[in-house]
Amino acid sequence: MATFLVLTKSSEAQPVPMSQYCRTCTIPNLCNRVVNGATNWNEAMVKSIDACTQIAYRIQNVTNGILPQITGVEPQTKTSIQDTCKEAMDSAVSDLEEARKALNKNDPGTMISNLASLHTDCADALDQFGIKFLPLNKVVRRYIKFMSVALSVAQTQQ
Repeated sequence: MATFLVLTKSSEAQPVPMSQYCRTCTIPNLCNRVVNGATNWNEAMVKSIDACTQIAYRIQNVTNGILPQITGVEPQTKTSIQDTCKEAMDSAVSDLEEARKALNKNDPGTMISNLASLHTDCADALDQFGIKFLPLNKVVRRYIKFMSVALSVAQTQQ
C-alpha cells in the first residue's frame, strides 16, 4: 500500500517578508531573524544589540572552559589565547552596553562607534595558532556575523 503526500498552496511555508532594516544587509536572512517583529528602527537596534550581547556572553562562557581542551600547543600559548578571548569579549560586552546606552540617549554616532569595535582578537588568535576548537571557532564566527547585522541595521536609521 502506497501513501501519497499532497501539498497544497495552503500547506506550503510562506516566506517571511524582508524587514526594511535588512534590505542592505549582506546576511539578510540572519538579519531578518534578529529584527523579527521590530516596528521601528530603535526596536530593531535593541534586538540587534541584545543578540550580539548574548553571543558575547556565550563566548565568555565557552572561553572559560577551553584551556584544558586545546591540544597541540604550548601551555603559555593556551593561556595567551584564553586571555585574549576573555579580554576581547569583556571589551565587546562593555562596548555593546555603551552602544545600548547611546541608543537610549539618541546618539547614533556613539552607538555606531561602539558597534564598529568588532573585537576580532579572539578569532585572530585562533587563526594565528591554527586552533580548530570547533565550539569556540563556531561561536566566534557567529558573533562576527551578528555584529555585521547590527552595523547594517544601524546604517538604516531614517
